[in-house]
Amino acid sequence: MRVLYLIHGHENFSVGGAENAAFSLFRELQRHEGIETWILAAVHTSKDVLAHGELRSVEGTDREYLIGTSCEWFRFTNAHIPSLRRSLQRLLGHIEPDVIHLQHYVHFGIDIIPLLQSLCPAAKIVVTLHEYLALCRHNGQMVTTHQLKLCKKATPLACSMCYPEHSTGDFFLRHHYIKTILESCDALISPSHFLIQRYRDSGIDHPNFLMIENGLPNHFDLSRRKEIMATHSDALNRFGYFGQLNLYKGCLVLLKAVYLLQEQGITNFSVNIYGANLEHQPEEFQEEFKLFHDKVRDRVLLRGSYRQTELETLMQENDWVVVPSIWWENSPVVIQEALFHGRPVIGSELGGIAEKADSNGGITFTARSESALARVMEKAVANTSLHQALRRQIPEPTTAPNCAKQHVQAYESFLSRSEENTDWASNTIP
Repeated sequence: MRVLYLIHGHENFSVGGAENAAFSLFRELQRHEGIETWILAAVHTSKDVLAHGELRSVEGTDREYLIGTSCEWFRFTNAHIPSLRRSLQRLLGHIEPDVIHLQHYVHFGIDIIPLLQSLCPAAKIVVTLHEYLALCRHNGQMVTTHQLKLCKKATPLACSMCYPEHSTGDFFLRHHYIKTILESCDALISPSHFLIQRYRDSGIDHPNFLMIENGLPNHFDLSRRKEIMATHSDALNRFGYFGQLNLYKGCLVLLKAVYLLQEQGITNFSVNIYGANLEHQPEEFQEEFKLFHDKVRDRVLLRGSYRQTELETLMQENDWVVVPSIWWENSPVVIQEALFHGRPVIGSELGGIAEKADSNGGITFTARSESALARVMEKAVANTSLHQALRRQIPEPTTAPNCAKQHVQAYESFLSRSEENTDWASNTIP
């Protein structure tokens, strides 16, 4: 089997969950006998590294390629599809893939899918949906632009109220265009059941819509896991936040919760915030973040950004991990990371957070409510029975080999079936 992965950024230049998932899967499948893999990563033309459609191999590799490209962000239409056609024709002729798996379509444009179908009609086309960009014009957040209310269903009317410069007709055509292309693929994959249902509720469905969790990379050492899980403190009063410092990740909700506890005279705990890029956020958010951090700086330490290689050490500095996002999320990798290290999760009661954490080693609170979070944090401090009960719930981690095995099962399943018989009864791989 020959598999080509497409991703919107190379790991050498772009660090994110989708990129990590793509490269982890790409490398893991290289270990499988009878499977050959390649990866093609987009380089946005604004970086002035590659011209549009220019193809180049990554130095020191023979299976990794870069291609210059960009797309507009309303319908995800490629800026110049003929340039990609010439380069892709050469690459696909060289690889002759059985499966082409898009781990993301941004930068490429979603119209690369019909191009791939025409250039390589025998290959099966698979797309992983990591978030809600295909549904929501608001950066895929599924929250309204003005009041930041959670949006349960993307409709032309609702979307035009967020973006009045676009008519309901514009959004209807956008939805129909994206829906037609995605539903023409051989399979859609999501790391959560919640995302699958959100797409279905918004009118995008597929008989081969599969839930396959992203696997943790190989540097997560299973042989050391039991030892690491036992490194919590006796006081159980250290809370950690891992993620970007922006409005949607809920770090401001956490600061306000700490402030409420402090005002009640509850100070027997500490919070570590590991994250960066506050300076890139809107000025209003920066000011409010700094205001509340000043009020709680005796409790809350800003630790800055971190590398994946530091994660084991940093997790051991905390007893609980807080995931207070104010949007739906899909499958936050920080939940997998926390549970791998035996750190129970305190997460917002919505979307993929609740799916991944609730009754699986986590406890949820009412989303966007600092008072609800404060109550859970107060309950957690020094609560040995709660900590032990949650740790007993933690499932076995989904590792890169396990994730790869599920993908191979999926690929083989639809490669072995004729067009007439491709109709899977389940939306999960056992």
